[in-house]
Amino acid sequence: MSKSVSKLKLKTEQLRWRCPEDIFKFKTTEEVEPLKTIIGQPRAIEAIKMGAEINATGYNIFVTGLTGTGRTSAVEQILKEVKGNSDRKVELNDFCYVNNFIEEDQPCLLRLEKGKGRKFAQEMDDTIQFLRSRLPKYFEEDVFQTGRKKIIDIYQDKEKQLLDEFDKKIKPYGFIRGQLESETGAVQPEVFPVIDDEPVRMDELDDLLKEKKVTKEQVEVLKEKYQEFHEEIYHLARKGMKLMQEFRRELAENDKKAAKSIVASAFDDIVTHFDTFSVRVYIRGVKNYILDNLRLFVPQANQLPQFASTDQPKIDDDYFSIFKVNVILDNSETEKAPVIIETTPSYSNLFGTIEKSVDKRGFLNTDFTKIRSGSLLKADQGYLIVNANDLFSEPAVWPALKRVLLYRRLEIQPFDSYLQMSHSSMKPEKIKVNVKVIIIGGQTLYDMLYHYEKGFKKIFKVNARFDDYTHLNDELLQNYASFIAKVCENEGLIPCSPSGVAAIIEWAVQNAGAQNKITLRFSDVADILRESAFYDTNHNNTIEREDVALAIKQRRFRNNLIDEKIKDNILENSIMIDTEGEKVGQINGLTVYDSGNYAFGKPAKITVAVSAGNSGIINVEREADMSGKIHNKGVLIISGFLREKFGRKKPLSLSASIAFEQSYGGIDGDSASAAEIYAILSAVSEVPINQAIAITGSCNQKGEIQPIGGVNEKIRGFYEVCKAKGLKKDQGVIIPVQNIKDLMLDDELIEDVKKGNFNIYSFSNIEEGVELLFGMSAGTMSKTGKYPSNSLYGKVISVLDEFYEESKKRYKEK
Repeated sequence: MSKSVSKLKLKTEQLRWRCPEDIFKFKTTEEVEPLKTIIGQPRAIEAIKMGAEINATGYNIFVTGLTGTGRTSAVEQILKEVKGNSDRKVELNDFCYVNNFIEEDQPCLLRLEKGKGRKFAQEMDDTIQFLRSRLPKYFEEDVFQTGRKKIIDIYQDKEKQLLDEFDKKIKPYGFIRGQLESETGAVQPEVFPVIDDEPVRMDELDDLLKEKKVTKEQVEVLKEKYQEFHEEIYHLARKGMKLMQEFRRELAENDKKAAKSIVASAFDDIVTHFDTFSVRVYIRGVKNYILDNLRLFVPQANQLPQFASTDQPKIDDDYFSIFKVNVILDNSETEKAPVIIETTPSYSNLFGTIEKSVDKRGFLNTDFTKIRSGSLLKADQGYLIVNANDLFSEPAVWPALKRVLLYRRLEIQPFDSYLQMSHSSMKPEKIKVNVKVIIIGGQTLYDMLYHYEKGFKKIFKVNARFDDYTHLNDELLQNYASFIAKVCENEGLIPCSPSGVAAIIEWAVQNAGAQNKITLRFSDVADILRESAFYDTNHNNTIEREDVALAIKQRRFRNNLIDEKIKDNILENSIMIDTEGEKVGQINGLTVYDSGNYAFGKPAKITVAVSAGNSGIINVEREADMSGKIHNKGVLIISGFLREKFGRKKPLSLSASIAFEQSYGGIDGDSASAAEIYAILSAVSEVPINQAIAITGSCNQKGEIQPIGGVNEKIRGFYEVCKAKGLKKDQGVIIPVQNIKDLMLDDELIEDVKKGNFNIYSFSNIEEGVELLFGMSAGTMSKTGKYPSNSLYGKVISVLDEFYEESKKRYKEK
């Protein structure tokens, strides 16, 4: 191995960062104080605090970041510690709906001090029960009955006088007063002639005439007088009705006057205890309604004398529901600004609803007692946390939420009324609310809403971005140990030893994709911790490094079915991958597959076919509509590289097709652009490439190598194939030099590198990889602009010159 090549070879200590166990000064995490702070999210914390403390319209918060970074729990913790919530009590209220005695379909809202809602409802119930008991007793007292009897006697005298005068008038003419039932069953006043001391109906006179019980002259007189008296009796009935109305008014005024002092005094305590304008207005309405409807409390109130009264309604508890107080929000147990997490943000759960019930007749009905509050009202003066996916999956919720946040007014209506599927018969008074809404979602959704959703900028002015990784330092390592202690304590897991903590941290670093970074997706870390506790290989009730290693191994086993099947296809030569020997125009690139919960790497055969021509680089995947935009860009950059290196003196006369062999899905990314360049150089120069080496790396037009993602998965993918086929000393992988800091390789692979069974190289430009792959140098351009003839670039130039001459010859022939 030449010196230039040996410089590219990585040392084993570069292949993995190891967490020093001696920095943890404890035997197990039982001795560690559980984590109480939020790790690695200074920007998100500052954004949430700022949004929470600014008491102005629109400063609601949209939290973005990857799932598993602890967004919901972190937001909840930050809000509880926000200045103004932790050091002072918030002015909270209880909310009640009561009957509107003027417009019953528009219930009135009462906003009371916290803790007074239930008390107000109880005092109202007690007062109504008191009146139901006291008023009937008062109406039975002699003082009241004496005054009432005087009014009744006066009425009876007036009615008797009116009737007696009419009776005296008709008696000399042989008529008496009575009642007649019509065909419909209605009873009407009537006058009847008296024949032989018996009253008879007028339609019976003709029969009596035939029977000669009356004469014709008598019949004619009776009929004539009947018409006169018949009209008068109806006039008499109207006078009686007017007299009855006057009596009812006088009797009602007497009852009201008698009950007024009792009713007024009954509500004195309520007005004193709950002295607000809205309560005073409501109690005034209650008192007026009671005095106008005393029959609810005293069935005999306003009752007429027996012979003139109408049927009395049956009074039961349902009639008294109009005096109920519907406490829709009770904050008696709430001390600080509420933090409500709504996991099911349906329309009713968020905004409340008006329930309906079926009455005895089978009809749907509702009233103010069936109004129910939702999470928005429960979060008044505090915070409501919802998940974006849940929120936007519920119909009609987002437009309604925008309205509430824009105008700070909440109108409780049933969901079907909002959809105009039915018309709500009730319109409760709107509620002024002061609530901060925190939506937790993805950055893509936030960007889309910000740019395209009208009004979004006005109501969500704060974007708190949670990072998914942070830079590694000693303080963070100690915080990780505290986090592990917290999970173990909260979930009753066995504690972690320093070696177990170090192993979990190493996994977290590997998960972050760089040796100097560590993941902040703590839900994933907690999963590894739980699984490590489950395996506890030594059964010593402590999580050791071996337990974590087994948990990681078993997790990979549970999810690597596709990985194993692809590897089997390679070993069976169904997918043709060469791991030894040399081939012209063929190279092993490295790809990453991601199944969601598991990512793995595998080698991919890249081939190039060239000829003289002017077609340039043909991307076979693009022609087959299987290439992504980034891969297309990478192929175009290859053309720029070729022009930079070989087309300065003469135009390139080259037609080259590039293909990922046996690729039946889409291809994207530019991490294979370096491998594609080497394959083109091999195909043009006809110098074979060492198939024992796989390569990954992005290249720019100047030939500089750029870093790529998934480096650990890619290395492991080629290593596993080589090991399964039988390791050779010359096998290995070339990676960009920038990716050295990202290496977190498995111990098994590192051990084989240490033994010399596998090799890992790094390169920073195309020229550095040439000797490894081709066994010769790339060549350095002389002052005359030529490369040495025995160098790779010299051979490429030589063939390109031949292609150029051939192209000129073809052009002339045409």
